[in-house]
Order: sequence, then structure tokens, then C-alpha cells
Amino acid sequence: DDLDTVKEEAMIALTQVERLTDVVERLLTNARDPRTGSAVAFDLDEVVKQQIEEWRPAYRSAGRAIVCSGKPGMRPVATPGAVAQVLAALIENSLMHGGGTVALRTRVTGNQAVIEVTDEGAGVPADLGARIFERSISGRNSTGIGLAVARDLAEADGGRLELVQQQPPVFALFLSREARNNRKAPKESERPVR
Repeated sequence: DDLDTVKEEAMIALTQVERLTDVVERLLTNARDPRTGSAVAFDLDEVVKQQIEEWRPAYRSAGRAIVCSGKPGMRPVATPGAVAQVLAALIENSLMHGGGTVALRTRVTGNQAVIEVTDEGAGVPADLGARIFERSISGRNSTGIGLAVARDLAEADGGRLELVQQQPPVFALFLSREARNNRKAPKESERPVR
């Protein structure tokens, strides 16, 4: 009934369709020739913010919240659309199978940017833990391909997706960070003479 709500949901749906189209095209391209990577350094905060805005209405409808915290300003090297799709799969799984507030947290470990997705639900059953990323494995009535595809997308960018804790559930996406030029300017005595 509310035209503004309809417009907002339509824009979210169009954004999702465009991102999914890019991801499918990328998967098909990588299947034909895995050397044609499209990884770039990008602003992780923008991807996380976009996912939270996209999923907030669904969480609000379920009487739940979605929040983010952690280290801002990270620039991992990956395909932004693929990272968004991995996060969408994790966020959707938390909505379907989890409970309470869903939290996205960014952090650094070594030379990697890490995005964790957790919720306050019961977690991943012990019998599914080791097999959670296998195709056709599902804790409920779903296809069981979401996490398998998410892991494939992460690996296609040289990253990895892991279940780092079963209860409460914590999924972590590890991505290489952009290399920084850490060389200091040479001292006056070290500068070449012309």
C-alpha cells in the first residue's frame, strides 16, 4: 500500500538481480578460463553497508536486528559482487536458521581482512559442522547449495570461507588485503647523487 516502500523494495530487488547476474557471469567465465580473475582492491565498508541496508527490511519483518562493527577502512583484494553474494548467503542463512541479532564484524589477521557473520541462535548441529559446505547439506528445508556456492565464490578470489565456531555460529570470510607501499622516503644521505 505504501508507494515509498514498494519503490525501496524494488530498488533492492534490482540491485540483487544485477549483482547475481554479475556473479553468474563470473562463475561461467571462471569455469571456462580460471585465469580471467576480476579481483580488485575495494572498500569493504561499502559492501558491508550495502548488505545491511539490503537485508534490514527482512530482519525488521522478522522482529530481528542486523548490526555491524569492527575495523573500518579495509581494502581487500577480491571481486566486490562475489563478496557481496557470499555475505548475502551468510546473512540469509542466519535469517532462516539462526536467531536473535545478526552481527557482521570486520577485523584484520596477518595480511588478511576477515568478515565474520554470527547470530544468537542455537548454532550449527554437531553432525553438520564438518559437512556444512557440501552441496545438498541443509539444516532445514532449503536447497543446501547456498554455502557451497559461497565457498566457491570465496575460493575463486583466492579467499576462504570457514565455519570457525559452531555454537553460537560464526562464519568467517578471509580475503587478502591490498598491499601497501611501506617504504619510507630515503634519508638525505641515502638519496642518489646526480
